[in-house]
Amino acid sequence: MQALQKEQVHAQLKVLGMRHTWEIIANIRNGSKYMKQIAMETRIPYTTVQKRVSDMSNAGIVRVFSDVDRESGKAIKKVRVSRFKINLDPHMISKIIADETGFYNK
Repeated sequence: MQALQKEQVHAQLKVLGMRHTWEIIANIRNGSKYMKQIAMETRIPYTTVQKRVSDMSNAGIVRVFSDVDRESGKAIKKVRVSRFKINLDPHMISKIIADETGFYNK
């Protein structure tokens, strides 16, 4: 496994273990929404949504893009779920640890 892939898997697992991540993913799984909308619909504080979306974006779980609100004409940030898949089993974990530490337990 390449270093970049390992880092991405670590980042994805870390953010998926954080509070509110799954609720945000479930909320936007059928289409993009702006952050204020996510906060209102999930009842997660707006600043928490901002932080979690930033974490998820850095891990490649969501994409954030600019858009314009139809009613107000103001610029907004919308969030969309990226397609991601984590294939992880005991063998893969052993391989990652062996690559990082040089230790391999057979």
